[in-house]
Amino acid sequence: MTVLVLSGGGIWAVAGIGAAAALRDMDVAVDAYVGSSAGALVGVLLALGHTPETLADAAQALKSSPVRPAWQAWAASLVHAKLPLGLATPARLWERLAGVLHDREWADLETPVWIVATSLSQRQAMVFGPGEEPVRTDLGSRMHLGWGGTSIPLKTALRASTAVPGLLAPVSALGQVLVDGGVVDDYPVDVAAWMGATHIIGVWVDESPRWTLPRSGHLGHLMSASLSTMIRELSVVRQRQVTIPRVDIRIEMENGHRVFHRTAEIVERGYHLTRDHGREILEGQDRRA
Repeated sequence: MTVLVLSGGGIWAVAGIGAAAALRDMDVAVDAYVGSSAGALVGVLLALGHTPETLADAAQALKSSPVRPAWQAWAASLVHAKLPLGLATPARLWERLAGVLHDREWADLETPVWIVATSLSQRQAMVFGPGEEPVRTDLGSRMHLGWGGTSIPLKTALRASTAVPGLLAPVSALGQVLVDGGVVDDYPVDVAAWMGATHIIGVWVDESPRWTLPRSGHLGHLMSASLSTMIRELSVVRQRQVTIPRVDIRIEMENGHRVFHRTAEIVERGYHLTRDHGREILEGQDRRA
């Protein structure tokens, strides 16, 4: 089973659209998807049967961030002398996605997809998607992975996986508080192995390995860099537990997560980087066969 793994990374996750197009053009069949955060959204849309071209057009329509400050929630909370659970609302994001996401459910998937969220209640990654149970139970225990199956609606799982702590309110489901999958498993190659993958192709959107404090640096810069460092190190630790054949298509972010004006460029970068790994990918397919 060849699994395409798609990491988080904000708008940079659309590189996965380009990767999917490149794999199609190389006649590489993808049997399933695994996604975390924004990568989960891309994976679900591909699994529903949308072509990379359709998704690229939809992504390019995002000329600015569809996430807006939740002023009404702020005002209501301040009246009661407390802070809201999220600084912004994703309402416009889901409105814009309505044309491609519709009200689809797990049964509508043309290809299996597994969505990774983080359970703050259980302090672990939670995986949602079709199937009875994961194949590699030993790996799930070692990596502290929780299985949610299809116990919550597809859209609820997506909302949970993309609920960036502090920015968006968490999702309450199954008696748990669920937030962005990237908190503990941003590049979930371990989940792909857990689900029985024999060959993994992964699009890993990552920060640059080196960082310097800007001359006008402040607390926000330090907090952001600290979080990025923790996420990256967790990703590295989890990757070391996966021993099956894997191709990592690594993309370094530039100028933050919100470069919506560069969507077409990012999709194209994902395409060309995947083609650059073509020989390695095809060799992995040959070994699988």
